[in-house]
Formats: sequence, C-alpha cells, structure tokens
Amino acid sequence: MFIKNNTAALIKATALGVAVSALSACGIAPPKTEVAYAEATLQSARNIGANEYAAVELERAKNKLQQAKSEMKEGNDEAALRLANEATAEASLAQAKTEAGKAGASEKQMQQSLQMLKSQLQ
Repeated sequence: MFIKNNTAALIKATALGVAVSALSACGIAPPKTEVAYAEATLQSARNIGANEYAAVELERAKNKLQQAKSEMKEGNDEAALRLANEATAEASLAQAKTEAGKAGASEKQMQQSLQMLKSQLQ
C-alpha cells in the first residue's frame, strides 16, 4: 500500500512538474515589440551623437540588443525580454548623457562668449 501511494504521488508530482514547465515555457510571447523599441532607442541615441558623449553606454546597448535577438531566435523569450529592456535602458541613458554633454558644452561656449563681451566693454 505504501509503495502504491508513493508511486501515485510521484507520478502526480512528475505530471505537475511537466505541466508547470510547459506553462512556463509558453509564458510569454516573443518580445518583438520590445526589441523593436530597443532598436529605435539605440538608433535615436546614435542620431543625436551618443558616440561622442556616451560611447560606453551605446556599446552596452548594442551588445544587449544583439543578445536579446539571439535569445529570441533560440526561443528564450524571458531572457530576450529582459535583455531588450536592458538595451532600451542603456540607450536611454546614452541619450540622457549626450543631452547633458551637449548642454554642458553649450554652457561653456556661452560663458566664453560672456567673458569676451565683458572684456570688450571694459
């Protein structure tokens, strides 16, 4: 009786494990939208000059995006989603650093112009 109950419990546990694994594997759809958004954000960062102000973040975004595409091809949708979101975050950071760098350069140029005007007035 004990062996029969244990066998039944083992079969039920195994079936439950297989069911959970199958449901987990089908848990999310391929993150095509997130990958496309990461690509667009990365391109936007490149377009505003992130190569000059945030090259490291830009490179990280590019690498994460490539990894996301690879994971998506292999059917690892959860990993692909995570990597696509990380790529978007890195590209957004690159954009922010670029805007800050450009603003700092503009401020420096304005300060120099102001100093020049002040010296001309004296």
